[in-house]
Amino acid sequence: MSEREASMSRITLRSAFLRVVREWDTAVRHGRLSAQTAESYIKVGERLLRFTSALSITRLDDITDVVAQTFVDAPGRNRQGRLITTPADSTRRVRKSGVDALFAEARHLGLTTKAPLLDLPPIPRSAPRPAGALTDRDIEALRFHAERGMPQTRHATVLGLLLSGLHTGEIGYTTVSDLDLPHARVWACGTTHTTARYCPLDDDWSIRVLRLRADCIVKRSSADGSGTLATIAGSPAYRRQASVCTAFGETVRSGGITAEGRSAAPRDVSSWLAAKIFEQTGQIADVALRFGLSSLDGAARLAGYQWRPSAEEADT
Repeated sequence: MSEREASMSRITLRSAFLRVVREWDTAVRHGRLSAQTAESYIKVGERLLRFTSALSITRLDDITDVVAQTFVDAPGRNRQGRLITTPADSTRRVRKSGVDALFAEARHLGLTTKAPLLDLPPIPRSAPRPAGALTDRDIEALRFHAERGMPQTRHATVLGLLLSGLHTGEIGYTTVSDLDLPHARVWACGTTHTTARYCPLDDDWSIRVLRLRADCIVKRSSADGSGTLATIAGSPAYRRQASVCTAFGETVRSGGITAEGRSAAPRDVSSWLAAKIFEQTGQIADVALRFGLSSLDGAARLAGYQWRPSAEEADT
């Protein structure tokens, strides 16, 4: 064993992790890595430290394929603290990505030559979720369960804004002053992939719950209308979006609402609305305008409409 290899073999996981975290922080500051990705990697690294500590594993090079795979497949707990014996594939992918990123950076820093999980098969991804999987009855059930605790809770607000055409990244930034209730519309600030626009409030339910929430926010914190409706003002974009998705997920779980045999997601509400708009107007452009999309193909996919023949159909 060379002197360099001997030095590597003595490096602890904790010391290596701290050095890697500093590199990730630098990458975030220089725009080479998103803050959201860095936070995800750090959380995985912290869990890996606790996991290996329980196994009395302290050195970086002692993390073998078997140890890393056991970590990826290990039981965990959900946000309510309940034990999950078999983690979802999405959770396993996040863990694997975190371990891969940690060792890739450690190799770059000359801390190890190991690459656990590198030669193991990829974790399969589920098939793409079909558009328009929610029914009108599902939407009514979502409305019913979202109203629990109104207006102190934000669940109905999130659903009302989704039903207006806002995306999860936009909902986190929507303030009281963005609501134009006399004209039954709400301002969507836009994102990297969507344009800013007004979205109409098409149903009385959304108007009612948004008015209640706005009144609650104004009385509680911000009389000037700058208070955000569904998230904490000042938090980073990725935290706001995650918070919106969490609120929607709580509504879905309380109602046991599924779409095509899986838990409903915010995009399912958007797809339901997009299909309704296309059914009413017959224009994909109207779907694109409502959701701030620059691509008509993307709008068509959201509405579950195939307006170009498939390769098989084109050959017949």
